[in-house]
Amino acid sequence: MSVFRPRTWSPPAVVRALTFAGMSVAVGVLGLGALVLLDARADAWHQAEQASSNLTRALEGDIARNIHTYDLSLQGAVAALSQPGLDQATPEVRHMALFDRAGTAEYLGSVAVLDAEGTVVANSTSIVPERLNFADREYFRIHLEQPDAGLFISRPYRSRLRKGEPSIAVSRRLPGEGGRFGGVVAGALRLAYFQDLFSKLDLGLQGSVTLLRTDGTVIARHPFRDTDVGRDISNADTFRRVVAAPSGQFIGTAALDGVERLFTFRRVGDLPLILSVGVSTAEVYAAWWNKVRHLGSILLVLCGATVTLCLLFKRELLRRIEAERALTAAAERLSVMAATDGLTGLANRRQFDTTLNQEWRRASRNRTPISLLLLDADFFKAYNDRYGHQRGDEVLRGVAACIRTALLRPVDIGARYGGEEFAVLLPDTDAAGASTIAERIRCAVTDLEIPHAASPTEWATVSIGVSTAHPRHGQQAGLLVEEADRALYEAKRSGRNRVCVAGHFTGARVEPEPLAPGR
Repeated sequence: MSVFRPRTWSPPAVVRALTFAGMSVAVGVLGLGALVLLDARADAWHQAEQASSNLTRALEGDIARNIHTYDLSLQGAVAALSQPGLDQATPEVRHMALFDRAGTAEYLGSVAVLDAEGTVVANSTSIVPERLNFADREYFRIHLEQPDAGLFISRPYRSRLRKGEPSIAVSRRLPGEGGRFGGVVAGALRLAYFQDLFSKLDLGLQGSVTLLRTDGTVIARHPFRDTDVGRDISNADTFRRVVAAPSGQFIGTAALDGVERLFTFRRVGDLPLILSVGVSTAEVYAAWWNKVRHLGSILLVLCGATVTLCLLFKRELLRRIEAERALTAAAERLSVMAATDGLTGLANRRQFDTTLNQEWRRASRNRTPISLLLLDADFFKAYNDRYGHQRGDEVLRGVAACIRTALLRPVDIGARYGGEEFAVLLPDTDAAGASTIAERIRCAVTDLEIPHAASPTEWATVSIGVSTAHPRHGQQAGLLVEEADRALYEAKRSGRNRVCVAGHFTGARVEPEPLAPGR
């Protein structure tokens, strides 16, 4: 008779095994550190993208709002000039009618009305304007040549009225008699507005903000260089990428200074302007490289300690992990079992009630509709009496399968409500959508073609009641169930194998007629 003797390990083998385990843990710690650093790198980039996107959106909104505010002054002047008899009014009244909405902000210049020859005939800064001619300006020629130019934003120019201060013009065409060119209403916007706005931003030492026209002309840029204003970069690769879409992000090399940046661009409202915010890729990762140096040093020290601790606690750690896995798996199985109907695999009544209350409160908070279907197998008691309970269980499983097939969203829940009754909860679904799903389930059950001699149709069918509500604070979820039950009762009273939809909650109650036996 042989005797079992446990296998013994020699000391060298034990040393090798433990050494291998210690080295494996050390490598794992280093690998984990590398993953953490890579994740931190991705986070740094994501934060830069998000910050740039938020900043671009805020700047775009501010610029668009100010320009459109200024445009209101131009539209007011155009509307006033179209009024009959304005040319016969006194200069004071005419000035008030033309420029009562003219902008007076710090960076806005005067609003001027130019006749068809380009001569100033009215000015928001004086009742009797200086007779200057601006027929050579781009904003005048554009409206003269293009009647449909709409709101036009010019290239940067040196203002003659403000001692050569860099400005852009915002202008609109004046219609003349018979649709002819009647002149231009134009206002000046100082480029100092953009420079002051951009200079308040902290984009790092190599960050930039650029405002462009859609033809590639630079209007303003930070950091500021006088040679950049008015420069044409339409042939640059970065410009071709920003003009190709209303908004977006990409990595590229700036045409103006050759710095590689993460560019975030956005079209400024419905204006022919593009705003681009650039963050240096090197500066995005600068803080991350500091973290790599510090965390890397710490990881190297921890690896030695990890090897030692691994040798001491390996067995206990494995035991705890195994125990926790077993407990977690058992808890998950129990949780699933507690929430699932054993026959149909759908949610049980308790899980349905919990979900109904949760979704009811959510719909009340979000002011969204919520719908409920109550299904009942027609003549099910008669089916059981004729075919037996096992065949009846097969019918219930078939109905449950039809419900699962009809529900296309994870948020929808099908449940066995009790006996041969089922419930389908449809959050954020109106009455039309709920009716469509109900009809889909009813047809699917009919298509199973389960023989049912006690049914007038000779097939197993279901009746469905549908209710929809827009919950208000203080209402109870039971109202939805009550209305669906009334609709189900009406479906059965009307002949079964049909869908009936309840009305919205009005407080009215109609007592249904008694059902025939065999519901």
